[in-house]
Amino acid sequence: MLLKFKLNTSASFRAIKKQMLILDICVETINETPSNMSIMNWVHKVGYYELTKPKEISDDWIIIPDHSIQLGQEKLFVVFGIRESQINFNRPLQFHDLTPLIISSKKKWTGEIINEYFNNLKITLGKIKYAVGDYGSDIKKGLELSGIIHVHDITHKMANIVEKIYKNNPQYQEFTKKMAEMRIKLGQTLSSHIIPPNQRKKSRYLNIDSISKWATKALSLIESKRNQKEDKSVIENLHWLKEYRRFVEELSMINETICQIEKIVKHNGISKSSIKKCNNLCDNLINSKGEFLRARLKEYFNTISEKLSNHRNILCTSDIIESAFGKYKSYLSNNPMACLTNLSLCIAAFTGNLTDNEVKE
Repeated sequence: MLLKFKLNTSASFRAIKKQMLILDICVETINETPSNMSIMNWVHKVGYYELTKPKEISDDWIIIPDHSIQLGQEKLFVVFGIRESQINFNRPLQFHDLTPLIISSKKKWTGEIINEYFNNLKITLGKIKYAVGDYGSDIKKGLELSGIIHVHDITHKMANIVEKIYKNNPQYQEFTKKMAEMRIKLGQTLSSHIIPPNQRKKSRYLNIDSISKWATKALSLIESKRNQKEDKSVIENLHWLKEYRRFVEELSMINETICQIEKIVKHNGISKSSIKKCNNLCDNLINSKGEFLRARLKEYFNTISEKLSNHRNILCTSDIIESAFGKYKSYLSNNPMACLTNLSLCIAAFTGNLTDNEVKE
């Protein structure tokens, strides 16, 4: 129960201890409440077990490798794996679907070092059919050296397409500049509740969904009867959006199409059926930007289909490893004294099923 509390929530180790104290007071079923350090040690043991237990040898392994951001002097390299025959293409991947294969930290990673890890994996697992993700040059080189096929993650691929559409678009640049100015101007005022979402430089084109939804809601507020009840200064601060109405409508349509496409392929993989559904969605985009999106998406599907022509369904999302890193960084923020290599075993623990037999082992 303690392990499930920790691994299925964002509560800190100390918070879990306090939860157990409260539970003991209410139901009186616990003889002695473990310390936060005991709970941390149990999580480490689960992670170590998941990482080191014998892996199945098969000819249908798919790997999902990625780096964490630099933490201190160390950079973490993680590889999850799943057998193709065990993928449920009716839903997105979940942690318990995965097998942790590699968790390692170094000050510097190169393609040659990563190639050694991949070659060792081949000996341990058997055949690796392909790898899914969006990688830096070192992982990409490691895959090339080891001869493993690379499938580009759909989320990052879509972000690359959006970047090509809007990066040099004057209207988009003006629009985002005014949003940034609005955040600075209203951040410390009574109108701060209407400021647009923050745009992180690294993931700007990954987050057009939040920009699109904010602009659409703001325009709706300006024109609705509700604006009569709103403070006049709120409406005045949003009034500049009116001149961008067509741009916002276009952005919203492109964003909605991208979200639907991502949902289809993240749930169902890339197959003849899912490609047809995605093409039908793109047919609704009749302007030049829609044509560009359709053409780039077709290239993406064709490239993957050619690489893996004998596969009926292809996994194309690495969101699950991004989620693991997100949880891991939350653990680090709650436990600043824990070193990187110590808490990194939590990443492997996320994949545990936590059955009675597994916990006993």
